[in-house]
Amino acid sequence: MWETILIKRFSFYCFPVFPIGIPIKPEYESEELIMQINTKNFGIIEYNPDDVIYFEEGIPGFEDLHNFLIITDNNEDMPFKWLQSIDNTDIAFAIIDPRVFKPNYTFEIDDELIQALQIEDINHLLIYVIVVIPDEIEKMTANLKAPIIINARNNKGKQVILDNDEYLIKHPILEELKNAYSNT
Repeated sequence: MWETILIKRFSFYCFPVFPIGIPIKPEYESEELIMQINTKNFGIIEYNPDDVIYFEEGIPGFEDLHNFLIITDNNEDMPFKWLQSIDNTDIAFAIIDPRVFKPNYTFEIDDELIQALQIEDINHLLIYVIVVIPDEIEKMTANLKAPIIINARNNKGKQVILDNDEYLIKHPILEELKNAYSNT
């Protein structure tokens, strides 16, 4: 098991994409424990406490926020999701799986991250990057330098800052998204 994890270089584009996330209007069975938050962007969101993703160190710049939900659009063609804070319901980050527009996105995972997220199987990792969507949509960027890694097995997450010059903090993605969707 660990011999697979300790191979330091992973190509995340070969992993399955997990359907994790809470639809904006989820449907829950009555016997499930349901919580609610009233968010700035989505109104009232119902969720199961098992859906909460815990960031022990918070997210850089938001270290006091530890509990998040991934909010999805009911439209399956929408590549964007939202990382919604439960601790401060005014805060939500647009996120995207970078493999959608950059299929060769790879980076190294170190032993510290393996321990922090209790990674036992790399097939349970979800990788997202934060997207900035300005008023001028053609200037949309993704932070490829600091991916968000989530262990879907235990819902522990961490944003890591990559120690290389291969990826940019403000990587333009509109053209790559157009190309990705024109090839499907």
